[in-house]
Order: sequence, then structure tokens, then C-alpha cells
Amino acid sequence: MPDNEATTPEMPANKGQSVTAAHAADRWLQAYCGRNPEAIEGVVMLLDGNPPELEKKAQWPMPRPLSLTMSSTTKATVQRMQPITIIPGVNEQGEEPYCILGVPLQSSTRTLGAVVIAVRTIDSKITTSLLNELGQAVVALVATLNALPVTTRPADAAKLLQMQATFLSNPALANAASAFASELADMLKFNRVTIGMLEHSDIRIIAMSHTADFKSEQELLRLLSAAMEESVDQAATITYPTSEEGLSRINLAHAALTKRTGNATCCIPLVSNHQIIGAISLEHQDMIPPSPEAIVWYEHIACLVAPLLELKHQNERPWYTLALQSAKNSWQKLRNNHHHLSILAGSILALAGLMLVPVDYRVGAPAHVEGAIQRILSAPADGFIQQAHVRPGDAVKAGDLLIELADQELMLEKQKWESEIIQQENNFSAALARQDRTEYAISQAKASQARAELQLIQQQLGRSRITAPIDGIVLDGDLSQSLGAPVKQGDTLMTLAPRDQYRLMIDVDERDIANVKLGQKGTLALSAQPSKKITFTVKRITPVASIKEGQNTFEVEAQIADKDILLRPGLQGVAKIEAGSRPIFWSMTHRIIDWVKLTFWSWGA
Repeated sequence: MPDNEATTPEMPANKGQSVTAAHAADRWLQAYCGRNPEAIEGVVMLLDGNPPELEKKAQWPMPRPLSLTMSSTTKATVQRMQPITIIPGVNEQGEEPYCILGVPLQSSTRTLGAVVIAVRTIDSKITTSLLNELGQAVVALVATLNALPVTTRPADAAKLLQMQATFLSNPALANAASAFASELADMLKFNRVTIGMLEHSDIRIIAMSHTADFKSEQELLRLLSAAMEESVDQAATITYPTSEEGLSRINLAHAALTKRTGNATCCIPLVSNHQIIGAISLEHQDMIPPSPEAIVWYEHIACLVAPLLELKHQNERPWYTLALQSAKNSWQKLRNNHHHLSILAGSILALAGLMLVPVDYRVGAPAHVEGAIQRILSAPADGFIQQAHVRPGDAVKAGDLLIELADQELMLEKQKWESEIIQQENNFSAALARQDRTEYAISQAKASQARAELQLIQQQLGRSRITAPIDGIVLDGDLSQSLGAPVKQGDTLMTLAPRDQYRLMIDVDERDIANVKLGQKGTLALSAQPSKKITFTVKRITPVASIKEGQNTFEVEAQIADKDILLRPGLQGVAKIEAGSRPIFWSMTHRIIDWVKLTFWSWGA
């Protein structure tokens, strides 16, 4: 190698050239070993990757597979973080004895790796001098490595996206967290990854990498929860073992977990929306503490997964828990904003005052109009319908012919009894001429019987023509489609009602009947005329309840005040009975309060 490069191993030849860690390490190693006559072999290994692992960045005099002795010395140097001198015996070619010197590459904020040099001497004084010289020489290499920019590799971004996709591909929280923990353990070569959620100041383990049934290991779960709670309580990332440059933290639970598992532990709080929602525990078999760069990488992963965990956890919570949390958040925002809190307090007071203002309370119930008097026309005797002269809705006057029943049989009966009367009168005259008193008496009696039967038949014939008893309207009984149909004595044929005399029947629910009194006023809105309001007065309350449409109701009879309104029997609508004044709050809630009282009473409360 040229001498001008060997004299400045700490600096690259061209300052304008983009320098990588491998390039800087190679230039330094070539310059140092080239000017050191005792050097046999040298290697620079740096911590790289996530999690950080030792990677060979430079080797002297030429690249070749690293010997086991050199590799072990490098790992021991990094693990102990102090210079090491090892005398393995003879070198691998069976020549003179040699010594291996290892010096860690360590800055004030992070551990970079180690430099290991094999030299041709085992003299303790010489090796000590060479070790001190090497320790001073690596200062320039550490400064150069610290000056290099830290960049995010495309592979790291791809890993983040892959882990995010793994988490989002599972809808359930437990499945998503378990898949994510397993993916993270495989990708970053962790022995175990555990995820816990914070519930009421305690950590509940929800997932563990490559373990479906982890609840059986109660002792391990207790130690993991304690370590996570230790990290959450301090709101900081805690590692065990702790690197020398790391901040001093309470790590008793971490130490107990490491003693139990034999793994190095790193617990990171999970933060979402500025609140700690849980923690993630990362366990690695290598007892080397992670570098600050690795911890930053782990914290990036925790920041990535925390909002997703919180979102899935929120979606799986019961609706009442979500409502309570929303109310708490709203109240917290109001407490922080005194102006809005004052507006809310004023609104609540105004609403409370408004609820206590008395307003007119009215009892609503379905209602229908019917005639004040109803006349039922029934069949006077067994017979057949011969003719119907009116239909429902027709106006009639008293004496109008409404229905005719078939009278052929009655006419035959009439002729029969008329003939019987004539026959008995002839027998009566013949017995009188013979002066036969006995025959005379018998004929006279039979003649009287025949006259009575004839009178009965004549009355039945008169009743076969049914006429209107009053002026009114036919409410029911369309017999125009039933001509010739048989009827029996007492069957209802038609119903009549006066034209200008109506009453209102209101079906009041039993829950409201206590608020209805005689003489109360009210308003009726008919389905046929919803925009027109009709006033009425309560006249009678039926003391017996009846079931209508599945509800227990009382019939309330009311008198319609306006006589000039065009009404018809059978019209239906909704009636509102004025029942005094009540506060708005009572009007809106009395049904619910009554139901609650009755429910508690039925339970025996």
C-alpha cells in the first residue's frame, strides 16, 4: 500500500467521496496493519442489522474465512466492552507462538463493534504496549464511523411494511397480536416476543410468539407482566443487561425475568394517542445489550404497532365501555376548556329549568264516533228475505219500508184459517137448527180458535214488512246481496241511528285512566279531517275494563260540543283529554318511571 495512505489511517484519501462504514474500516485496517511489523492478521467487525449482529467489514492481509479464534475473540471483546489479550498457543500454520489483541469500538452513545489484531509475540510487555497503541489508534476509526450518516435501509422499510401487513391481515386482536409477535421473532431472531395490554394499571398478556396456549405458564407470565409493568411505570425502554452508556433505570423485574429465562430482555412501552396502552417484551439469547440504534429501531416498531393494537382493542370492547370512555374523553376536553365548560353548565341549568316548567298535560287515546241511540231491527219470525229497499248509509224516515220477508206460507196459513172459520160457522148454524146444544158449543169453540189463529197470521203478515221506527241513517245491514236467504226469529237485520245525535267513545289505556275525570274538556282529530279539531266533554267513565288490540282499556263516553259539524257514525280518530298541568320532565318520563316502579314491585322490592 502507498506510504502516504499508511500515515493517515483515520481519514479517507478523498474527502469528497461518499464513505461507507466498510470503506472506512478497510482503509483504517490496511493502514494500521501495513505500518505495524508485528501484525499477522487483522479484522474489523461492526454491529449491524436489527437486532444488531457482528458483521465483518474489513480483513487484513486479504479476505478469507475468519478463524474460530479470531471470531470468538471479537465476540468476547464486544460482550465485555474492554480490551482483551488472548494467547491461544501456536498459530494455525504450526509456526511460532502469537497473541491476539482485541479492542472494542465504543463511542459515548453507542457500541460500534471491535478490532482484533493477531501479533507475532507473546511477551507481556510488548503485548501490553501494542494493546495500548491499538486502543489509541481506534479512536480515529471511532470518530470516522460516528461521522458517517445513519440511513434507513430499504430492507428495514420493507420489514416494517411486512410486519404491518401481518398484523392487519387478522381481524381478531389475539390472532393479530400472536401473528405479529411470531413474525417479529422470526424476522429479528428473537427467542421470544410477548405483547401485553394495560388494563386497570395491570398488564394482561395477550400474545406470545410461536405459542398458542401460553396461559398454562403462570410463573413466566407473572415475570413478564412484572417486567412490562416496570417499563410502563417508568415510561421508558428498559434493557437487561444494561450497557454502560445507558441511563440508570429500576430493572429488578427485568433481572428476575432474565434469571428465570436466561435471555437478555428489552421492554418497550406501547404508546397510542399520547397514552401508554401496553408494552412489548423482546428476549434474545445473546447477553450483549442492544445498541442505541437497535433500541431506536425497536421503538419504531412499537410506535408502528401500538395504534393498530389500540384500534383492534377498542373494536372488541363492549358498547357500554366505549360509551363510558367517550364520555370520559369528552369530559376531559371540557375540563381543559373552561369556556366550553361554562357553556355546558349554563345549558344544563337552562335545560333543567325548562324541564320544571309546567305545561298542559293531555291524555291521548283512540276514539270513534257512534250514534247516541241505536235501534236494532230483527227478524220477527222464521222466513226468507224477499226484498231490501235500503243499504247502509241511506237516510230514512219513520214508517219507510226497509225490508220485506217472503209471505207465501203465511198467506196459505191465512186461507187455511179463513176456511176453517167458515166451516165452523156452518156447523154452528146447523147445530142451532137441530137444537143440538153439544154440537153447537163445540162448533162455536172451534170457530173462536180459528179466528185467533187467523189474527195471529195477520199480525205475522204485518211484521213481514219491516219499516223504519225513527228518522235516521242505516248503519249496518246490507241485505241486497242476501235475497232469498233464510233468517230465524231474532236475527239482526239492520241497525239505525238518529242523524243528528252522536256520542264519542274513547278507549283510554288503564295507565292513564286515573288522570281522566268527569267534565274534562278535550279535542278530537278525525282521520277523515285531521286538520279540523272538534271539542268534546267527558260525560261518563265505564267502570269495567275491556281488552282491545292487546291492551287493557276503559271506555270513556264524551259529548261533542259542536252540533254543526258533519259527522257520521263509525268515524275514527285520536282524542286528547285535558288533564291539568304537569312539568315537562314528568310528562316525558312518567311512563318509564311507572314501569320501573311496577317492575321492582313485581320483583318483591
